[in-house]
Amino acid sequence: MDARPNASNVSLHPEVVAEFADHWPSGIAPARDGRLFLSFPRLDPVKAPINLGELIDGKLVPFPDELVNAIDPTDAEHRFVNVHGIALGPRGRLLALDSGASSLDGCDPSAAKLYVIDLERNAITHGIGFPHGKGFPHDVVVSTSYLNDLVIDYARGKAGYAYISDSGAQGPNAIIVVDLDSGKSWRRLSGDKSVRTNARPGFSIATESGPITVTVGIDGIALSPDGRTLWWTPLGSYDLYSIDTDILTSPHPSPEEVARHVVQHDARDFASDGLDTDREGRVYFTDVTNGTLQRLIPAENRYEKLLHGEHYFIWPDAVKLGPERTVYVTDSQVNRMANFNGGQDLRTPPYRLYRAAMDADPAQY
Repeated sequence: MDARPNASNVSLHPEVVAEFADHWPSGIAPARDGRLFLSFPRLDPVKAPINLGELIDGKLVPFPDELVNAIDPTDAEHRFVNVHGIALGPRGRLLALDSGASSLDGCDPSAAKLYVIDLERNAITHGIGFPHGKGFPHDVVVSTSYLNDLVIDYARGKAGYAYISDSGAQGPNAIIVVDLDSGKSWRRLSGDKSVRTNARPGFSIATESGPITVTVGIDGIALSPDGRTLWWTPLGSYDLYSIDTDILTSPHPSPEEVARHVVQHDARDFASDGLDTDREGRVYFTDVTNGTLQRLIPAENRYEKLLHGEHYFIWPDAVKLGPERTVYVTDSQVNRMANFNGGQDLRTPPYRLYRAAMDADPAQY
């Protein structure tokens, strides 16, 4: 008999996998063979020396090597600038999304890249840049972009497709689509109300430290197990949206046609940063309002609170289901950062990575 908890009637009890004294983790990528990768966004005045790392025996090791993690603002071509979102791709690859940015307000579009890393050789195979500037009919990444999170559709095309959230605090936000075979990319829903934060006067999101105003747009995204539905939520709202991915990958739809395919779901009563889905199509949310983890059962339009007690986490950032029915959550304390507290940094390290047993398998592997 499987003794793992049933989240419908038993609260999960996370354990601390690792603690980090100086820098906060965000992205999580648990591989099928047990390897575990983490990203440490470089958004603080003192930049994280390890931007992308592998956790080996509780110790963080630069991945794929120390050289590409070395901080060098003059060499964005050969160094990570600011890897944020990471995801496992087809054929034993890790996809690492470099925002090319030092803040949520904008980036150097020429430094923004999607790196494809071979996990067998522990080496970058190539980087995919994004069209921008003169000579291109349409910019995919703009100067106010912040490329935040990504998911991979394993089954579509020859090498899969990536969907990326452009979360930039200044907008216009968007969903970016990348054909991983050709390297071609395009921008969808740019500036659409579904990817922007809620602009109602006086609106703020609730956190354990009190209400904060967030202008960051689409952040957490998740893909259904059949690859047909992309879910997302803007960070600065309680709204939830989805779309049929066929319209995102269609070669020449008008912006109006894409917008007509957006489905707005009932609003939640909590703010969320990270999303994921399981093999049954349920959607997982890091609940930054109550410091917990929640799950939407779309067929029943019902949320389940999965972790015991409110404010278990300070700011649960990313959630990712791993092998052997395990769920991982990073706790980054974003709400305590200086830019949300009048310039005063209220964070209290260490930052933590948590793990718990789960009654679900990843949507894709």
